[in-house]
Amino acid sequence: MTRLLLVFDDPAALVAAARQLRGNGVADMDAHVPFHMPELDAVLDLTEPPVRAIMLGAALIVGALTWGLQWWTATRWYSINSGGRPDNSWQIFTFAVFEMGVLAAAFAGLIAMFACCGLPRLHHPFFATATTERASDDLFYLSLPDDDTVPDRIALSRLSGLRQIVEVAS
Repeated sequence: MTRLLLVFDDPAALVAAARQLRGNGVADMDAHVPFHMPELDAVLDLTEPPVRAIMLGAALIVGALTWGLQWWTATRWYSINSGGRPDNSWQIFTFAVFEMGVLAAAFAGLIAMFACCGLPRLHHPFFATATTERASDDLFYLSLPDDDTVPDRIALSRLSGLRQIVEVAS
């Protein structure tokens, strides 16, 4: 299977072409641009990655487990009368709960970010051609699947601001 890369000099031309192709029913588009373009997110219909929810869940679960472990050890396994304080003195438990929650959220966020980005990926088809060397400098790329939903190359060449069409094996 191959993908088509449409190369643009202007970000506005890229967004206009993406809108036009989305209106024609083209799905599975992707963009490779040197900076974030919020208007392109809406056109490409990108979903919000679940990294924040995963981090919150990990922090809450590990915090609850840390709290439970401290409570269990302080009240059941090894209860010590320290200064007349009750065994279930929750004020002492809060520091470790907070620290373990932050640590778990950081690790879960790192793993979730790698998973959402598809890492570790040693090779991406986008970089298989020398044409994409300027992707992080000043050129804008729109990646299209080479299937029946995409117009033919003659119709694509009529897009405003298009510089080049490159075919890349995926």
